Amino acid sequence: MNRNRSVMTVLALCAALLAGCTGKPASVPFPELTEAEEGAEVRIGQGVVRTSLDGTGYQPPQPHVYKTDRVTGPIPTNDWWSSLAWGPFSGAMYPHPLVIRVGPDGLNVAYPPVRTSSGGFHALYKHSERDLTVGGRGHDVDDGLLNGFGDWHVDMLLPNKDGNAAIRATSAHGSPYLYFTFEGTDPFVTLNGEASFEETGHAHEAVFTVNGHAYALFAPVGTSWIRDAGGLTVELPEDARYVSLALLPDTRPETVETFRRYAYSFITDTIVSWRYDEETSRVETTYRFVTEPMEGKEKGTLTALYPHQWKHVTVQADDFLPYGYESPRGVMKVLAGESFRTVMTYPGILPFLPAAGADEARLREYLADERVQVLPSPEAEGTYWYGKNYNRLAQLIPIARQLGESETEEQLRQTIREDMERALTGADPARIAYYDRIWGTLNLYPTQFGADLVLNDHHFHYGYWVLAAAMLAYEDAEWARSDRMGGMIELLIRDYANWERGEDQPFPFLRTFDPYAGHSWASGNATDINSYSPGNNQESSSEALMAAAALILWGDATGNRAIRDTGIYLYTTEVEAVKNYWLDTENEHFPEAYEQDYAPIVVSAGGEFRTWWTTNPEEIYGINVLPVTGASLYWGHDPDYARKFYDDMAALNGGPPQEWRDILGMLRALYDPSGALADFEASPPVPEYGESRTHTYHWIANLNALGRVDPSIVADTTLFAVFRRDDRVTYAAYNGGDKPITVTFKRAADGAKVHTMKVPAKEMAAETVSGG
Repeated sequence: MNRNRSVMTVLALCAALLAGCTGKPASVPFPELTEAEEGAEVRIGQGVVRTSLDGTGYQPPQPHVYKTDRVTGPIPTNDWWSSLAWGPFSGAMYPHPLVIRVGPDGLNVAYPPVRTSSGGFHALYKHSERDLTVGGRGHDVDDGLLNGFGDWHVDMLLPNKDGNAAIRATSAHGSPYLYFTFEGTDPFVTLNGEASFEETGHAHEAVFTVNGHAYALFAPVGTSWIRDAGGLTVELPEDARYVSLALLPDTRPETVETFRRYAYSFITDTIVSWRYDEETSRVETTYRFVTEPMEGKEKGTLTALYPHQWKHVTVQADDFLPYGYESPRGVMKVLAGESFRTVMTYPGILPFLPAAGADEARLREYLADERVQVLPSPEAEGTYWYGKNYNRLAQLIPIARQLGESETEEQLRQTIREDMERALTGADPARIAYYDRIWGTLNLYPTQFGADLVLNDHHFHYGYWVLAAAMLAYEDAEWARSDRMGGMIELLIRDYANWERGEDQPFPFLRTFDPYAGHSWASGNATDINSYSPGNNQESSSEALMAAAALILWGDATGNRAIRDTGIYLYTTEVEAVKNYWLDTENEHFPEAYEQDYAPIVVSAGGEFRTWWTTNPEEIYGINVLPVTGASLYWGHDPDYARKFYDDMAALNGGPPQEWRDILGMLRALYDPSGALADFEASPPVPEYGESRTHTYHWIANLNALGRVDPSIVADTTLFAVFRRDDRVTYAAYNGGDKPITVTFKRAADGAKVHTMKVPAKEMAAETVSGG
């Protein structure tokens, strides 16, 4: 692991302590797991975790990690560079603006253009189109090995087959630089195309253009270059065995001078931190670089920001350098420095909608017909389908409570409790919780979709479990205690969203969330698919946001602010990423030639108009809507886009939805609630597997009374929303605590107070005022 990580972990812990750092080491969570003997059965509260799958018939992830001994502790997965750890050579990796791939000849480097096809848009790595390869003279790479990492950078070791030489390389998300050191070999740079060289007056530099792309190699003073038809041999001084490679916007002298200034400031660590201010509903995120000056004293670096970052960064427009890079996410803008900050507004979520207009008699009729049981899966049994079941039942709990149906409410709770406990306590021998110490992950069996073997989709699967558990915890604090089932729920949270760092942690930091990309990734290993090299991918952004919202609810229900604030950071950031990269709501970032206004699957290399399992337009669109919960209100922030999204689906579908009428009707209710309600009443839809007719009607009918979401107003509490219908404004907030609270609503733009109301303990309050 990065040599600075232990120091930075201590600093981060110090910053987290209100009274300052005492020097006392923080307790390690779940030492039962980290210190358990192989094959042990570990008790976490009332839960049971196995550390071996012997005799079960289930399979763990592969036992081998392609890493050096320098890397210890839990191994991150679901990252932009994860393929490096899963195979002898990496797949294509997309740190952007560069694209890289480890091969037998070294580190291949490209800057592919964004190309559009009928099925999507990509800036795909193609080996025949690479610009260059950084290797060593006669250096045949044995394996590409993970040699260290930070929050958005990776260190790679490329040893030769004889074991007497090695190349070390570092790449970071957003960085136009690659950093190399060489041991026992002289660098050799293969140029995959006719190159033209520029004279800079610095003999230890090489500035050139290949395939229309400008690069610079910055080496120590005293370096000499030998050009031949194949490329460049770099003869380094014996006491300075390093080179940095920069992707240049152009070869003008002033540009080269700017990149030269930061070329010798090698990135050694990357650290993200966040702070949620409840008073202002702001999320402040700091991105910090730790660097080592190889020459001179420069500590800063150049980094290219994605749109979701540069739209919210706390600098002036003039602070950006006059450079930009094309990427599949749109233009990346360049900043210089040791860090930068973004400030975003947490828009609020609700655990459920207030009772505002749904007909109670109809709700009771629907509720009485619901199957209060865990339904058979439409496919083989697995954690995902169990989770969707839990969510279906959990969304009914507050409805039953609003109706005063206490017997049904308790039946719903008990059904979820009993089934979760069968899975998490060892009561059902076919359902197993297994901790894999090699990868630092918790696998629940049975499972599907590669969640066990390559750790795909853990946030999708476990997010449903955590969300349902949070709905239980609001009314059953005893069940949620760490010495009962709360410890197991926290394990699920830490598996996909561990907010703490450290080699002694049982899980990696923020497994599925990419802090720099601003969103989650679904593939655990991010490897190439045959000859197709898209990098990582994520389809259902809405399920990723559900998983973040689950942290908010669990943290709020249990009083764990660290979990709550992590969820708010994840949710707020990913909402911005979804609006930019899945939906492009402002029509700024998709290529002009791309015919769609939506990318159902975002891959590292671009976006694709499809799903993993069907060509049905309803599901192509609906997969980024479901599940519909009180965290889905972000779909109402831009009702014009939501309307277009629905209309595009209907046009491609040849008419209104038939299979997922409930999911897409609930989306419609966020911009046309009266139309959605009329459609529902004309023919109540058959529910999607994770939905129910009761919840669908409750959502649509109440939005018809409440009106549209107003994201311009925020509140000084965790769970809130504001709605407008005609000249009426409804302020809603939920208080999951044991004491009444006073909630103040403010305009997000200037902080001006617009409304104050009291919210009783354990209740949803909604107040409507006219003329707002």
